[in-house]
Amino acid sequence: MKRILITLCFLLLCMEIFAQSYTYYGKFKSIPANDISPKGWLKQYLINQRDGLTGHLENAGYPFNTEGWTADSITGNKSVEKWWPYEQNGYWVDGMTRCGLLLNDAFLLKKARKSIYYVLAHPDSTGFLGPKFLKPNYEGDRWVFVVFFRAWMAEYEATHNPAILEAIRKHYLGDRFPHTGIRESINTEIILWAYSESKDTALLNFAKEIYKKSNELNRNSAVSDIGFLKDTLAVEHGVTYLEKSKLGAILYLYTGDKKYLEPSIAAFKKLDKYHMLIDGVNVSSEHIQIPTTQESHEICDISDYTWNISYLLKATGDASYADKIERAAFNAAPGSVTKDFKALQYFSAPNQVIAARNSFIRDGGGSMRYAPNPGTECCPGNVNRMMPNFAINSWMSDDKGGLAATMYAPSSVKYHVGNNNTEIVIDEVTNYPFSDTINFTFHPKVKTSFNFYVRIPGWCSNASVLINGIEQKKQITPATYLTLLKEYKDGDKVTVILPSSFKLTPGPENGISIERGPLVYSLKIDEDWKIDSKDMRSTSDFPAYELFAKSPWNYALCVTNNNLQQQIKVVNKTYSDNPWSIENAPIELKVPARIVSGWTLQNKTEMKFENWDVKRDNRGKVIDWYIKDTNIKKGSWLFTPLLPNEVQLKNELSEKTETVTLVPYGCTKLRITVFPNGN
Repeated sequence: MKRILITLCFLLLCMEIFAQSYTYYGKFKSIPANDISPKGWLKQYLINQRDGLTGHLENAGYPFNTEGWTADSITGNKSVEKWWPYEQNGYWVDGMTRCGLLLNDAFLLKKARKSIYYVLAHPDSTGFLGPKFLKPNYEGDRWVFVVFFRAWMAEYEATHNPAILEAIRKHYLGDRFPHTGIRESINTEIILWAYSESKDTALLNFAKEIYKKSNELNRNSAVSDIGFLKDTLAVEHGVTYLEKSKLGAILYLYTGDKKYLEPSIAAFKKLDKYHMLIDGVNVSSEHIQIPTTQESHEICDISDYTWNISYLLKATGDASYADKIERAAFNAAPGSVTKDFKALQYFSAPNQVIAARNSFIRDGGGSMRYAPNPGTECCPGNVNRMMPNFAINSWMSDDKGGLAATMYAPSSVKYHVGNNNTEIVIDEVTNYPFSDTINFTFHPKVKTSFNFYVRIPGWCSNASVLINGIEQKKQITPATYLTLLKEYKDGDKVTVILPSSFKLTPGPENGISIERGPLVYSLKIDEDWKIDSKDMRSTSDFPAYELFAKSPWNYALCVTNNNLQQQIKVVNKTYSDNPWSIENAPIELKVPARIVSGWTLQNKTEMKFENWDVKRDNRGKVIDWYIKDTNIKKGSWLFTPLLPNEVQLKNELSEKTETVTLVPYGCTKLRITVFPNGN
């Protein structure tokens, strides 16, 4: 009897320790993609993705026209690393999976699951998944699993297929590959997800070990924990910086240790302080730079910025992170792709009045064109993740039976809430971000009490919240989540009203921009779309374009903070569920401006080109990139110029004031967003 009691006590102690190790310390938690049903413009955007590149990315050529992850080796481009095509196809499979789950679309899911389940069915004897050349014991190649396994995460959360979780667990624990390289350490994202689902503490301990050793071995890197905490410029490749920045926040979710969280918070504060563009994404062309009005970001960084900062939203519940995600999703994201989602930019900028061959300021190339594959394959892959991840992260749970509308867009959610785990459907009806009103209607199976969180954005100082038409008298503070605890019955309504006002934002070269709520506004330019006949990937169904301005763009705005609200006239146009284009822009602003006569396209007849090469070890592994030589080429290049300097502005600013039209940034493909100050 005594032995039985001792055994029971031991088991109870083990269970207590076991339970403690599973504590979730975040404020919010993701919910499965298939619990969310997009509506309105958000659904139409995802349908455009399905019918465009997301469903048909093979039209972008290599490596999307290969077998991808169902092949043990991909040939066809000897100039890139062997792992390269797997990374890009991994981005695509992830975006396809999430878009398919949100739309409940059999076509997308069948196409994405082909790769997922092929790899799942072909582990090696240790549990290693994927092409065998990725396995040897050196750093570099295994980064690609982060990209690919995100699709597995979404698939598991939707289907709860135990084989997926067990395969990922065995993959990481089977050979205990160290993952201490800078990119390889990002596998801790997947390892910690597997821990959260499996409760296997070996995974948590492995993630801690990787994080610790990777930081020790890369101590001088800008993306180590110490590097993030330094108040210095972020000197690093944009994607690498963003992917690394979230790791501490994820570790905090499962440890509650703020020593992990603080570097992640500091990493994004650094971007805000030194490197942000007005459209909501940091400069990354491809490295992080100081903002100018000629700077841009990769489209990869739009997807990566919004995805990675979402972990800080989950960790802290700080509504300002949701504000940042919305800003990027409503401005940078739609502004970098065509409305039919059949073409994208490699580099996208707040100021771009030409998007053609020989128009990218960094190298004189055609990376700002709109094409199925405008320069590098990572962007056609990664673009498919932008809006699906926004949609998924717009709803979260508090892991205690509550539900949060973390960001706003037309949708509905089906979830289980309250102490009784009651099934509920909540319909979110809104035209936000083109409207200031969001209506939620509740449909629980039975009456149930739970916490419902609504976000009060940081830009809104006079929000109001109504329950069944009665305004709530609670204190409403900008940049917070308001908790609404009550017993909800079928048909109950919550209305959030977010009046917006104009904001004049300073920018590079003494420029100014206009914001209103979550939207940034850009000059409406008549866009001349020409088929790029030199693009070998361009087809009649998926054409590549060069864009040229057909109307004047060289305006300085004549507005001041003193009476900004009175100087700008708002014109509400007919709304459609496909609003992200010049012709369908639901809102226009009429703003006073003056022409700057000498502010024209920058013309160059000579460009210095850097020829890069790589150093490899005796196994052919790249160990360094270096500039082999430089040469001068003669030709003709046209670039969007910097803003006019003070002297030029004084001498060339017209005395005549005109009225110009601004539209939401995401509706434009050519634009001026940072204007000279014409006062």
